[in-house]
Amino acid sequence: MFLIYIDDSGSAPANRFAIAAGIIFPGKRIEAFDREWNAFLGKEGIQELHASECVAHNPHSDFAGWDDNRSERALLRAQEITLKYSVKAFSIGINKQDYDELVPKEMWSSVGESHYVWALSSVLGMSYDWSSSHSAPMEYVLDNTSKEEKRDIEEALDYSENIYSGHFSGHYSFRSRKEVPGLQAVDLYAWVNYQAACQTRFGIPMKPVAEKLWFPYLLKNDKTWCDIQSLNREGVKRWVDKTYGSPEDLRLREFKQQRKEARKPKPKKCASAS
Repeated sequence: MFLIYIDDSGSAPANRFAIAAGIIFPGKRIEAFDREWNAFLGKEGIQELHASECVAHNPHSDFAGWDDNRSERALLRAQEITLKYSVKAFSIGINKQDYDELVPKEMWSSVGESHYVWALSSVLGMSYDWSSSHSAPMEYVLDNTSKEEKRDIEEALDYSENIYSGHFSGHYSFRSRKEVPGLQAVDLYAWVNYQAACQTRFGIPMKPVAEKLWFPYLLKNDKTWCDIQSLNREGVKRWVDKTYGSPEDLRLREFKQQRKEARKPKPKKCASAS
């Protein structure tokens, strides 16, 4: 059995790019991974690792008063532990403006308005392919999110279950990052991918520590540890041209409409007059 921990980066409205990422760990290694990760947290005197807060030395977090050297040392150590115990990682990103301008509003009813959920659906597909090719049962662990986004994620998982029966239903959970080392590990991986995407797409220089973290992820296992995808504008257009109005698109729209109807409150029955 394997576990994949999934998180996002850049999904806040102010950000221009959204990333969904997942890291796979063998179930038999989780106990050792958790033990080494928690020892690392204890040594650093923090309750959890949150990459963006660590780099920013957020004054309202455990990283208040840290300097760049300490942040870099901690993040490199976290990456080292992650690479030691994990076997595979996925990441997919989308330029929000491209998505908003090129994906027809009719498709939003099926693929959703959430850029993260769109990217997440692709990560689910990649993880399913990996699971099938390795004959490896998979458990999906996702970071807690808002009620609305959680509903959209559950719909994406349920629709995937319709396609890949027996793979997703009953095999996913939402957990608190603070309590789950694997979610902290994928938070770091997603953040580094976000940094790299912003540099590639918008010319925004990566944080120096992100540059140091980027290449160990890329080069692990002779460049086979991670699969990274990032659709450019032409790629989004090709995807829309291929998908819009296709049988899969129409099935997904119907599925989403049925779920929407099921959520509507049932009218109360009036008591008949005696």
